[in-house]
Amino acid sequence: MNLSGEWELDPTELSGLFQAKGWCYHTDEGLILPSAKTIEGMLARLIGDALSTGRDEVQGGRFMVFKDEELPNSYDLWLNVGFIWDEDKLTEEEREILAAGDDEDDEDDE
Repeated sequence: MNLSGEWELDPTELSGLFQAKGWCYHTDEGLILPSAKTIEGMLARLIGDALSTGRDEVQGGRFMVFKDEELPNSYDLWLNVGFIWDEDKLTEEEREILAAGDDEDDEDDE
C-alpha cells in the first residue's frame, strides 16, 4: 500500500511524538517505540482492515481511520491523545471504574 495524502503530522513527526510521550507498541519482540515505518505499517494495516471488512471506521495503535464519504478510496486519520470526562456527571459506578484504572496504572509504575 502506498500511503499518500495531506499530512498535518507525517509519520516521522508522529514517531517523534510517540517517542516524546513514551507511547509504546507491544510486538512479538516486546515493547517498542514505533518508528515512522512502523507507524506507516500500522496505518496501512488499519486501512487494509477497513477494506477487507467493509467497515467505515477501524482503530488501533492510538489511531482511528475513518472512511471519507466524498472520496471512497481515502480515509481521515485520527490520533487518540487522551481520555476525558465531566467530573460533575460521573456516577458512583463510573468513579469506581476510573479509580480501579488508576490503581492498575500505579502498579505498572512500580
